[in-house]
Amino acid sequence: MKKLSYSYKDIIYLAIPLMISNFFYTLIPFADVAFMKKIGLAEQGAINFVALLYLIFFMISFSYTKGTQIFIARKDGEGKSSQIGIILDNTIFVLGIVGLILFLVFAFFSEEILSVFLKEPKVLQATLDYLSIRKYGFLYGFMGSVFIAYYTGISRVKMLAIAIILMAGTNIFLNWVLIFGRFGFPEMGIKGAALASNISEFISIFIMWINTFTTKLYKRHLMFSFKLIKLEYIKLISKISAPIVVLTLIGLITWLIFFALIEKMGVVPFAISGSIKQIYTVLGISAFALSSVTNTVISNIIGQKKENELIPLTIRLVVVSIVSIFLFIGVAKIFQDQILSLIMDDSIINQSIPIFNIVLISLILYGIGNVIFNAVVTLGCTKTSLIILVSVVIIYMSFVYYVFYVVEDNLALAWTTEWVYWFTISIISILYLRFGKWRELLARVN
Repeated sequence: MKKLSYSYKDIIYLAIPLMISNFFYTLIPFADVAFMKKIGLAEQGAINFVALLYLIFFMISFSYTKGTQIFIARKDGEGKSSQIGIILDNTIFVLGIVGLILFLVFAFFSEEILSVFLKEPKVLQATLDYLSIRKYGFLYGFMGSVFIAYYTGISRVKMLAIAIILMAGTNIFLNWVLIFGRFGFPEMGIKGAALASNISEFISIFIMWINTFTTKLYKRHLMFSFKLIKLEYIKLISKISAPIVVLTLIGLITWLIFFALIEKMGVVPFAISGSIKQIYTVLGISAFALSSVTNTVISNIIGQKKENELIPLTIRLVVVSIVSIFLFIGVAKIFQDQILSLIMDDSIINQSIPIFNIVLISLILYGIGNVIFNAVVTLGCTKTSLIILVSVVIIYMSFVYYVFYVVEDNLALAWTTEWVYWFTISIISILYLRFGKWRELLARVN
């Protein structure tokens, strides 16, 4: 076989800093949940739910910046570095407006929104307390996803690892200080967890911003001038981002629905599921990192007009994803009891083990499906990507209806909905790459 543009070593070189970054990024909600273990089950359930709600909006912005990342990587592949800043500035403009709108919505309508999903008074109040502080993160938090897209797109991922490791360390320390009132600070409880998250997030964004000046990247890529804020650029970014945003939105809303349905089973299943979700997120960091690597790698070879490498490179990316997932699964099984006891009350650990095992199987399917679908999205096949998502949602929601309204009160079966979701998206994406007309699409674009 002809030598490909990206070797296994190149892929791993890009993936490892992203895995480290994602690992420490997921430590923020994980640490919040772990600290809430000492406060109470209602607070733990609340922080799980509101962290998921906040994650929905962050991930929508992060998914939107995947389009930015894809364009940056493509321009980098084409050798048009001066256009990178234009793409970045337009993204900042759009997400700045979105962040301000979300802040205002939750500043005035938090209780009305949350009461739609939460009925338990203690859980609802604890959730409102957390969000009363965390909502300020909307004003600047989306900048983090912009910088992640930028540094990943130009393949400078080490900077991300440094900034996010510092963010996670700051968050854990401030959690301990603010939740329990150390060093003379007042004991803030769940509000302290929210404030710790806001401060640590701001620090990481500031570090990434400063780096663009100290390395002169802002001059090379003509960043932060905001002279070419144009609708045409926003449309281009939005078009390629649309299916990723929709995928993320669907995935996160289904999680929100899933937890709302789980809450009806009782406080214990709700607490178990929230904790398992945090573990699932941490163990899935390699799959998530490889999806970002996929966007950069595939977009870069398209920029170099090497479309013939797409399928072999996608296979190579899937192999790296599967191997890394199995490493995480192996560690998780060896230290199963320690992991569960870290984030759960001892009284619910035994009930959690079957769910934990189901999630480990889900990770394999996630590792495959996330990479292949992102390869399809990076091609710019917007209609195809949306058709795939609609098909997946119909199948997934049919199974959710069966689990919650036909079988009822079977927590283990409820968690197998993840199997259905990622298996379906994997199969349909593979079929498109094998039989679809993406080559003709790229020929027209080029």
